[in-house]
Amino acid sequence: MLIALLAMLSLSATAQTAAKPVAAPAPAAAKPTTAKPAAAKPAAAAAAAVAATAAAKPNALGSGVAGGPLLTRDELRTCLKQEETIRNRITELETQREPLAAEKAGIGVEQQAVRDERTKIEDLRKVADELGVRFKAYGTRVEALNARVAEFNASKRSGAPAERQRAEMNTEQAALVAERATLEAERQRLATQSEEIIRAYNAKVGTLEVRVTDWNERNAKWADRSNAVESERKGWLTSCSDRRYREDDEIAIRKEK
Repeated sequence: MLIALLAMLSLSATAQTAAKPVAAPAPAAAKPTTAKPAAAKPAAAAAAAVAATAAAKPNALGSGVAGGPLLTRDELRTCLKQEETIRNRITELETQREPLAAEKAGIGVEQQAVRDERTKIEDLRKVADELGVRFKAYGTRVEALNARVAEFNASKRSGAPAERQRAEMNTEQAALVAERATLEAERQRLATQSEEIIRAYNAKVGTLEVRVTDWNERNAKWADRSNAVESERKGWLTSCSDRRYREDDEIAIRKEK
């Protein structure tokens, strides 16, 4: 939008400073006369007359097609000042837009980094799910052993076969105790690791949210200023762009500076 504003104003500026004078109406055909011709003016006087006539021809800030009354000198002075002011504001907006655009790109990089951090959390969830499956399998084996122990105690079997069965169950119980310790250690390690990663992730997300909110607020203010300049530009086009003026008025205004 900013480029469009500048382009449109540039067109107006070009028309203002380089537009050719509007052609004067062709003179009516001279009627025959019996009067004696006037004495020829000196060349210098004739040149001055031509220059004065050219200076009086109307130019236009824009296309000049709108017609209407010529701008007075005061009106022309106001239009030229408004045009300069709008140009300066557009330049200022462009200058302010560049760091905003660069910061937006930086925010995009940071957002991608946060998304990458999110994948670590997803990986931890998968590990936690796998650990949960192992805990479930462990619980199933404990229940099965408890059932076998209860059945063995209820049977009151004795002898060598019974002792071998008791030894097997004791060995399995010891293995289950060791597995329980391993599972608990993994769960504790995973919990600590998850807590650290999630804390770091949440801190980055919080910082990023503050940065995004701040950027959005500043960008919205920039957009408001841009809209205001656009309104001024449209007003200038309506009141000044296609109004004609006299070149000698412009020259006089330029000399005032």
